[in-house]
Amino acid sequence: MQHDYYVFQLEKLRDSLNTLEQASQALEMAKRQRDKNAQRQAENQMKQAVGKAVKIEPHLAYLWYDALKSELANSIRGAWQKELTAYAVPLGFRLLPDISGICCLPSLSFVLHILFKLQRPYLSKDEHDFYLLENPVRKEKVFQTPMVASTGWKGALRAALWQLGYKEDHEVTIRLLGNPRASDEHQAGRLYFFPTFFDEIDLEVINPHDRKTGVGARGPILMECVPPETKGELVVLYVPFGLFEQSEDQRRADVAEDLQVLAKGIRAMLTTYGFGAKTSSGFGTVEEKLDGQGKLAIRAELPREYSSPVAPPEPKSAEFPRYLESPTRLHPDLRREDGSLKSEEEYRAFVESQGRKYSKKDKQLYEKANRWWEREGKDLWENAGQEPEPEEEPGSLPAPPVTEYTFGSLSELCEVARHVAERLQGGGEG
Repeated sequence: MQHDYYVFQLEKLRDSLNTLEQASQALEMAKRQRDKNAQRQAENQMKQAVGKAVKIEPHLAYLWYDALKSELANSIRGAWQKELTAYAVPLGFRLLPDISGICCLPSLSFVLHILFKLQRPYLSKDEHDFYLLENPVRKEKVFQTPMVASTGWKGALRAALWQLGYKEDHEVTIRLLGNPRASDEHQAGRLYFFPTFFDEIDLEVINPHDRKTGVGARGPILMECVPPETKGELVVLYVPFGLFEQSEDQRRADVAEDLQVLAKGIRAMLTTYGFGAKTSSGFGTVEEKLDGQGKLAIRAELPREYSSPVAPPEPKSAEFPRYLESPTRLHPDLRREDGSLKSEEEYRAFVESQGRKYSKKDKQLYEKANRWWEREGKDLWENAGQEPEPEEEPGSLPAPPVTEYTFGSLSELCEVARHVAERLQGGGEG
């Protein structure tokens, strides 16, 4: 079925590719005849044909000319690079849990929410039969948004724990992540990772060198990546299932140990060993300081006297895509007084009024805002205030105890984990 789709796409490309080849021949003729007017006209025709082909199917068009060893492949790739952009997954489809929902889970369950910022590019490997590059970054199948899958997080954490001395057969590793696939026990782990989505995409260039000669072995290699400074969210859920005959004290001791090891493993994974591809070269690491308040919510009633050694940063709109102020409201730079989206001309005038040039990044930001507006923002704006707030039913049962902690860095996360572990082993009601 996929190959049938590409055959159909190739038929749609026929006109554009024919126009491109004819314009290319006309350009060569104009160069030989030194006809400047004909040369400019042929270049414009090539530009239009390339742009049309890229909008239809850039990967197939590139591979077609690459198979023919034609220089036109470079024209397709150059136009595709200029249009390269990430499509954000709508907030409602990210399926991240509401931390307050921890009250519905068994006692001593906890949720860990970390807002991070990439320090080095994130690389991964996606599977495509037809793609312009040999190394596309992994993307969500529907929205084509760069992502770290749940299995990717699990594998990266397992590798980091192994580096810290917690091998695959260690009891804590088995409790957290389960047995390896080759094991006959098939025990599931207590951790569940939620996927992470990014709203930025770029290209990274690497040039492997021959160890003997010190010369590039095969020339520069283009790789899709998520660039540095991009923000992401890591959300981990822990549910302490285990043996029924286990005592409450032993269960608390296991959770306390698991939490501390998990915190150390996550910090090592994010800051030292990395996640994704080519981590041995330093890719896929994040900054020690978080981009916002991290949260740990545990289904237990614990003392709250823990005080952060460093004041946590104030929550800010950076937790949302840069074009949003909240999940339902545009950023002030992009919205009119009535809350609707500015036109691109209005946004351009605003940017220039700040003494800045309207750049490619500004245009990409506006395009993301416009897609969000057409997809869901306009309906939210039109329906704002129409639905009344639900009233709490009288006589409802009180919510089970949940204790929340915040932290501003990954090292502080380890301190919070140590504090919670001490309180768990010291007793208290869950």
